[in-house]
Amino acid sequence: MAEFVISGVQVVTPRGVRAGGVVVREGKIARVGKIRARGELVSAPGLLLLPGAIDAHVHLELPVAGTRSADDFLSGTRAAAAGGVTTVLDFTLGAPEKPLPKAVEERLVQAAPAVVDFSLRAEMIGWTPDRGGELSQAAELGVRSFKFYLAYADSGRRTPLGVLKEAMEAIRKLGGVAMVHCEAEELVDPGGGPFPSARPALAEEVAIAEVAVLARRTGCPTYIAHISSADGLAAFRAGQEAGAPLFGETCPHYLLLTEEVYLREDGHQFSVTPPLRTPRDQAALWQALAQRELQAVATDHCPFTREQKERARGEPARLPSGLPGVETLLPLLFSEGVAKGRISLSQLVWYLGEGPARAFGLWPRKGGILPGADADLVLLDPQASWQIQAEALHTASDFSPYQGWQGRGRVVGVLLRGEWLVREGELLACPGQGQFLPWSYGSARLRP
Repeated sequence: MAEFVISGVQVVTPRGVRAGGVVVREGKIARVGKIRARGELVSAPGLLLLPGAIDAHVHLELPVAGTRSADDFLSGTRAAAAGGVTTVLDFTLGAPEKPLPKAVEERLVQAAPAVVDFSLRAEMIGWTPDRGGELSQAAELGVRSFKFYLAYADSGRRTPLGVLKEAMEAIRKLGGVAMVHCEAEELVDPGGGPFPSARPALAEEVAIAEVAVLARRTGCPTYIAHISSADGLAAFRAGQEAGAPLFGETCPHYLLLTEEVYLREDGHQFSVTPPLRTPRDQAALWQALAQRELQAVATDHCPFTREQKERARGEPARLPSGLPGVETLLPLLFSEGVAKGRISLSQLVWYLGEGPARAFGLWPRKGGILPGADADLVLLDPQASWQIQAEALHTASDFSPYQGWQGRGRVVGVLLRGEWLVREGELLACPGQGQFLPWSYGSARLRP
């Protein structure tokens, strides 16, 4: 449709909620506010109009522990679309012998079937400072976000601190961002698997403290992935207070699940790294969200089927680590956060929209409801109830960590660049509808 109007809604932005509507023209938002209907009218009284959600951390078609994450770019992005996620950020598949530009080009081919828009960050596996030119080559291909691990030495993914420092200096000059998986290798027991006894919160706390010093010394904007604990959060805050340009992410499973699930008969199905923590950690993370201390809530979506994890039951070191979540991200954060008074609507759209968009070179094209932005929009019925059933989700996995959860707030419409992905609850998304989003909007920005 060349032009249409969505009216009668409550328009939600990080700066507030107001009655009104939007004019969508040629895939862009043309006007916001009180408007007269022109062209086709989509009247949606009683509904909330949100920016299309951004999931800043997903793993599609990822080789893990001798298997592969269950979702490819088609099934994973169909699940995203069904849940109101219109942009995902995935990773290249790094390897010591693979140049970064080649990894980007290969991943773009794999991602071609995506039904939502996507961006990439480069996995820095085996990178050494003598390959510095590859960073600018990746930037020319639209990738200025780079992923590092301080754990997983046994698989060759760990980056030594000296190499990380040199990489961060180069990334700062590019105007990009370093994303770091923070677990101190020396404080984890790989043989113990993805469980709290083998991967304690102390490992996260120490690694975040180390990275904060490097970020402060190099001036490199640094995104701390999947903060899971109160102790890790304390190290993150201390780094910021000392002047480090840190911004952070947590995930729904750290907000909603605890380590008690590991005691269940199917506890191995909940394996994820970092592992689930305690109610104390949950409370600290919700408080941080309420104070808008973090940049994003993302899923670390890395699903497996029950059978994939069952193969390694009783062998913790072989257990694939990861949980599904992209389809339930927005509904759960609304139901468990907004509807229960833990966060506001404006905070919700910060963490799923403007926050990650600013962090990864997508703002103002993505993440907001403002003139000139892509018309990525979600209509949400705040009164509708739902129950999560794995068999009804669109992921290729047959497992949901939230099986049977009852919630409030249902996605009823989703637009990507002005085209309906979901309308009146029906998934309409087509393979290849998504586009690659190169980083093209300046340096990483933490705040407006």
